[in-house]
Amino acid sequence: MRDGVTLSGDVYRPSEGEPRSTVLIRTPYCKDDPAHANTWINVLRAVECGWVVVVQDVRGRFRSEGRFVPFVNEADDGVDTIQWVREQPWSDGNVGMAGGSYVGISQWLAAARNPEGLIGIVPAVTADDVHSGWLYEDDNVVLGFLAHWVSILLASSGMDEESRPRITALERNVAEGRIRTFRQLVEEAGEFAPYLQDWRDRSRSLVDPELAGRVKVPAFVIGGWFDIFLPGTVASFVRRESAGTRNAHDRLLVGPWAHGLMGGWFPARSFGPASSFDSLDPTSLQLGWLEEVRDGLNQPDYPVRVFAMGADEWRCFSSWPPEGAGRVQLRLRPSTIERPTASMDDLTVSLLDSPVPTIGGRTFFPGYKVGANSGPRLLEALRARHDVHAFASEPLAGDIEILGTVTCRLKVTAAGPTPVVVKLATLDSTGTPELLCEGSSYSRTGAENAESISVDLGSTAVRVAKGMRLCAYVATSDFPRLEDGTRTSLNVCADEGPVLELDVLRLG
Repeated sequence: MRDGVTLSGDVYRPSEGEPRSTVLIRTPYCKDDPAHANTWINVLRAVECGWVVVVQDVRGRFRSEGRFVPFVNEADDGVDTIQWVREQPWSDGNVGMAGGSYVGISQWLAAARNPEGLIGIVPAVTADDVHSGWLYEDDNVVLGFLAHWVSILLASSGMDEESRPRITALERNVAEGRIRTFRQLVEEAGEFAPYLQDWRDRSRSLVDPELAGRVKVPAFVIGGWFDIFLPGTVASFVRRESAGTRNAHDRLLVGPWAHGLMGGWFPARSFGPASSFDSLDPTSLQLGWLEEVRDGLNQPDYPVRVFAMGADEWRCFSSWPPEGAGRVQLRLRPSTIERPTASMDDLTVSLLDSPVPTIGGRTFFPGYKVGANSGPRLLEALRARHDVHAFASEPLAGDIEILGTVTCRLKVTAAGPTPVVVKLATLDSTGTPELLCEGSSYSRTGAENAESISVDLGSTAVRVAKGMRLCAYVATSDFPRLEDGTRTSLNVCADEGPVLELDVLRLG
């Protein structure tokens, strides 16, 4: 690298023939692990197709020198590695990048420098904005993901024998929910991960939030409806349009997947064999796209491909949200399904010693590779709690497809600053609630003043059948997904009722 640090990578290439184009994968999760190296692109198959593949440990991880500080060195190191690749006799000068999660954001960071020879990137299940995409949801710390991710990084970092028991204890405390705040995480892990202290300072921007808008090379963005980074994934694609850097080769692909689980199957629901990422032949899909970009081939008319849950079919569109989907407003009322005897006075959220538990959704907890705590789960356990209140729509008059962003607007009063968490579920004829999407905001007003809050619930694609209802659950906590910080009483102004704003395609 430019500062003299040596990074280690494996080069897979055809043994003979002319110089080839290269796929670069830069990872903090060990280049020597074949399961990880082949997660997104089958390395040997790519070589058989005539590509060179370079899998590199990022700075400070495994066989690479230096000190690992998440995000900080990936732009410079990515640019230097691309230059090194282009100077090799087996390289034809064309480099594409691929991979998911941290491997995905490392692509955005390098691509923002627009290095010579970079033809395109395929960032999957990631966000380009570290603050709003990785660390925070509005002002709420995404603690469950951060604590588990940091414990994984530390456990694999080659600690000495004296430190190992402390890291093991950290992993156990994270898994068992004993770390409840960002402050506790810093106290327990800050010695081994000093970068956590920087992340607490919200005034320091680790990465330019307009990063994707500065990237000029084409991007094939891949995400999952239940992935922790879904809002940032979609935003990175849409942001390029507003920034004027949208490329004719850009694509967006979103399936019914969670972080580490791309099969379209969850304990509570299966979306069918066609929903699997493997059914799309991901190696061929990504290599084919890189070849189209490199060779300047014509692109399809429909760059957006999403899986519509409920219909369990793939849909292709020219934009996101789709042009055919109209923005509609849907007012919700206190749910008689959930609370048959509820009065207006009952709608004040009372504080319990235990926070409202996270049930499914966009999570990254232990068991994430089998969907143990993610995806479309039933929310029946929320019914018995008096600090969770439900607002439901009237039964739908006809089938609809929600295709695009979902926002919940509501008016609240609170005794002090407190999170406002909204979970959107579908209700079938029996009143069984199944989680669809979620989000949170923050109330900063006092009890004297009502505050209008808009909660971003992300994007989705789902068919909702005639007669079903949409139900919004409102609470002040969602642990361990979000930090269990300061909570206070919250009153939802039910006389006006929350309003859902949806991109809807009406059917029939």
